[in-house]
Amino acid sequence: MTATYPFPVSKDEFRGRRVLVTGGTKGMGQAMVRRFTLGGASVATTARSPLPEEQAVALFVQTDIGTAAGVQEAISRIQHEWGGLDIL
Repeated sequence: MTATYPFPVSKDEFRGRRVLVTGGTKGMGQAMVRRFTLGGASVATTARSPLPEEQAVALFVQTDIGTAAGVQEAISRIQHEWGGLDIL
């Protein structure tokens, strides 16, 4: 995420917001993580694979949300560490 962002962004647009982006380590999910982060949000993401070294998020849960146990793990971590979400 070292390349400059090609669109105008207000760094305060999502300030104070807690956001969850599932599948945020690749493709569209990664793009959404980047956009919310640039907008000032605290971003949590989930993925089955490890978080890439070049990617930084406020909270990462490595889990498979295609399973009930994976969903529960993500919910529990977010609830414990943040107390909830503003944007899903």
